[in-house]
Amino acid sequence: MESTSAIPALVAIAALLAAPAPASDFILAERGKPAECAIVVAGDAGECVQYAAQELRHFVRETTGVELPIVAVATAVATEVEGQRSKVEGQAMGGPDAELPRKAIVLERLEGLESLDALENRGNLTLRGGGPDAFRLHVEGERLRIAGGGGRGVLYGVYEVLERFAGCRWYSSWHSRIPTLGRIALPGDLDETQSPAFEMREPFWYDVRRHPEFEARLRANGHKWGGIAAKYGGDDFRFGGGLASSHTFDVLLPPDKYFAKHPEYYCMVDGERTLHGSRRWGGWQPCLSNPDVLRIVTSNLLERMRKDPGARFYGVSQMDNDNWCDCPACRAIDEEEGSHAGTVVRFVNAVAEAVEKEFPDAIVETLAYHWSRKPPKTRLRHNVTVCLCTSGCDYAEPLPSNPYRKNVEFLDDIVEWGRQTDRLYVWDYTTDFRYFAIPFPNAYALQDNIRFFRDNGVRFLFEQGDHVGFHADFAELKAWLLAKWMWNPELPMRPLLDDFFEGYYGAGAPFVREWFEAVHAAELARPRPDGPDDERFMLGTAAEIDNPAISDDLLARGAALFRQAMEATADDPATSYNVRMAAFAVDFLRLERMQPRPDKLLWLASRPPKETAYDLVEASRLAQSLLDRMDEARARLGGAGIALSEDLPRRHRRLVNEWRRLAALAGAIEPTASGVVEERDMALYREGSWGRFADDPLAGDGRAVRLSGTHVEWAVQFELRNIEFEPGATYRLRARIRVEKAPGADGTLRAFNTGVYDPVAKEKRGAIEPLLSDVGEGYAWFDIATWEPVGREYFYLAPPAFDPDGKSPVGAVWLDKLEISRLD
Repeated sequence: MESTSAIPALVAIAALLAAPAPASDFILAERGKPAECAIVVAGDAGECVQYAAQELRHFVRETTGVELPIVAVATAVATEVEGQRSKVEGQAMGGPDAELPRKAIVLERLEGLESLDALENRGNLTLRGGGPDAFRLHVEGERLRIAGGGGRGVLYGVYEVLERFAGCRWYSSWHSRIPTLGRIALPGDLDETQSPAFEMREPFWYDVRRHPEFEARLRANGHKWGGIAAKYGGDDFRFGGGLASSHTFDVLLPPDKYFAKHPEYYCMVDGERTLHGSRRWGGWQPCLSNPDVLRIVTSNLLERMRKDPGARFYGVSQMDNDNWCDCPACRAIDEEEGSHAGTVVRFVNAVAEAVEKEFPDAIVETLAYHWSRKPPKTRLRHNVTVCLCTSGCDYAEPLPSNPYRKNVEFLDDIVEWGRQTDRLYVWDYTTDFRYFAIPFPNAYALQDNIRFFRDNGVRFLFEQGDHVGFHADFAELKAWLLAKWMWNPELPMRPLLDDFFEGYYGAGAPFVREWFEAVHAAELARPRPDGPDDERFMLGTAAEIDNPAISDDLLARGAALFRQAMEATADDPATSYNVRMAAFAVDFLRLERMQPRPDKLLWLASRPPKETAYDLVEASRLAQSLLDRMDEARARLGGAGIALSEDLPRRHRRLVNEWRRLAALAGAIEPTASGVVEERDMALYREGSWGRFADDPLAGDGRAVRLSGTHVEWAVQFELRNIEFEPGATYRLRARIRVEKAPGADGTLRAFNTGVYDPVAKEKRGAIEPLLSDVGEGYAWFDIATWEPVGREYFYLAPPAFDPDGKSPVGAVWLDKLEISRLD
C-alpha cells in the first residue's frame, strides 16, 4: 500500500488536529509524547476485535508516530442495557493485582446489538437498522468506548475514528492517504451511534472482491462467493453448497447428465426441447412444471446442503438466457400467474418446502431476472428470498425518475416483490459488461438509486461492476462511492468527489475531474426518448462504442485533459499511475472509433476502401499504449490486470489480438482474396471443461483446439466481423477438422455439428453434420458455408449429439484452422 504526502484537504485536517485542544477533548495520541492511551480488548472478544485493535494501533503509529499498547482483559468488557451506562469490567491479564490503564480506548463487542436501536436518538447521527455492523462511539472522561454489535461493528467503529479524526483514506487496495499529524483528538462530548442502511453491502468490483482487507476498510460485507475470513468479520451472507446467488440450474440439473435420455426435463422453445433456444440469446432452462425435474433438483440441492450445512442462503435460480419454457404445462402456469415468474416461484416454493423439513433455518434464494422480473400472483414462502435484478434498465439517470419502459416497470416490480418478502435482495448493475473500459457515465445516478432501494425495504444490496479486472471506467471511484452510500445514502456527493479526486489523482485531479464532469454532463444532456420504448439513447449494460452522447470532439477534449493530468503528476509515481489508468477509457474508445479497421485479422477484398487513409501511425501508437498499460497493471497489481469485457474468451481476446496486429502494422493494407484463421484467434468456452488448446503434430502449425465428447455445446466460436469483407461479395468458409471416434460407435450417427450463424436474423448461413461413416481418421477439409456476409455472423463447432444410451459417438473433435475465400 502506498502512502503519499497529505493533500490540501487533509493538511487542513492535520492543522486543525494539531492546534491546542480544549481541556475537554479526548487526546488519543500526540506526536513526540509517550503513549497515554492503551487499547483495551477482551481476551474472548474474537478475532475481528483483535484485528480492529491492531488496525487502530498501526494507523495511529503511521499518523503520529505513537505506539499505543494493547491490553487484554480477562472477560468481555461490557454489555449494553437500555438506560444503564456500561463500564469496563474484569481485570488485566497480568493477574489479580494488575490494574487497567487510567486512560483507555475500550473495544467492546456487545452481544445482541438490537439494544443499540434504543440508543439512536442519543447520539448526533441517526440511521436506521442495527445488527452486528452497528457501532457506538462514546467519550466518557478518560475512556473512548468503541462498541459494536459484533466484531465487524467494532472494526467499523475503529475505521470511523481513523477516517474522521485522523484523516485516513483508503481509495483502493494500492492507494491510500495516511497524513502526518501532530495530534489525534476527539470531542469530549462525543456520543453517537451509526448503523448501515443495508444489512448486506456488496460493491462487486474486482479490487474490492479480491482484497478483503480493503473491503473491510470500506465497511462492505458482501458474501464474495469465496468466504470472508473471521478477522474481517466472517461471512454472514454465505451461499452454501457451491450454489452462488445466480444461475445454478446447471449444477442442479446438468444437461450433460440428463438431456440425452430426458429432453423433456428441459425447456421447450418454438415447439422443440432444446439446449440452445432461439430467442434473443440462446441457452437452456429446466422445464419447471415437470415433477421429475422438481424431484431431481430437490434431491441434488439437499445432497449439497448436507455436505455444506450452516450457510445462510442456497441458490436455486434460472440460467443466464432468454429461453423460458413454453411447453403447454409451463405456459398454462405462467398465464394463470400473469408472469413467467409463476413457474419459477411455484417451483422454488416446492423446493423450499422440502428443504425446511431438514434445514429449518436455511433460505432458498432465486432470481427475478429479465423474463422472470415481474412478480407472479403466488407469494414466496417464508424461507424463500428473491434477488430482484435491474436488468434491461437505463443507468444514466436514477431509476425512479427514468422514463424508459423497463425503468418504469421496475418501480412496480420492486414494490410488489417487497410485499412478498422482508428479505428483499437487489442485484443492480453499474458498468458496461460488453466493454468495461469505455466511458460509462452513470455516477450521478448511483446515490439516488441506492436511496430508492433503501426506501423500498431492500435489505441485501449487490452493486455489480467490473468483477474480473482492474481499471474499468472510473472503477475505483465508483466502488468507493457505492460503499460509502450503502452505509449512509445521505452523504453529500460533492464533498465525496472532492475527497476522492484530490486524494487519488493528486495534482492531476483538476484535469481528471473536468473530464468526469464533462462526460457526465454530455450523457445527462442526451435527447429524451420519444416514448418509453425508444431506446436509441439508453445507457445499458451492453452499450456499444457508438454512444451518441460522447462525440469525437468530446473524446479529443478528454485526451487533451489527460495529457495535462499526466504532465502534472509526472513526479509522483503513485498518482501518475492512477491518471494513466483512468485515461485508458478515453483512449480505448478513441481507438475503437477509428474506422474502418485495418487491424482486422484478414482483409478479403479486391481493393481497400478509400477510408483507410486515416492516421494509421496514430492508431498503431494508441494500440501499443493500451497494451503497455495492460502489461503495467498486470505486473503491478497481479491477478487479471485490465479486463476489456466480461466476455473474456471472445471479445477481450479479439480486442487484444487486434491491438497487437495494429501495433505491429507497418505500411499499407494489402487486400487478399483468401486467408486462414488459426485456432489461437478463436474463442473457446469453458476451457478445461468443454475443450482445450493443445499440441497436435497433425495440425498445420502443430497446435489445434480439442473439444471433448462430454457435451454438445457450440464451444468453439469465431466472430466473422474480425474479417474485413468486401461489401456485396460472396465468400466460402471451410474448416480443417479431424474426429476421434469412440470405440464401436455407430457409423450412422453424426461426427460433429458446425456452421455459420447470424444472431440478428436468427438464421444459419450454412451448416453441416456429417455422418461418422463419412469421416476418416485424419484431418480433412469440410465445406461449411457459401454466403454473402452482412453483419455479425459467427462460426461455431460442437461435438455431436449423444446416442440413445446417452453416450457420445466421439472421444474428441479437433479443429486445426479455417479458410475463407472470396469467390469471383
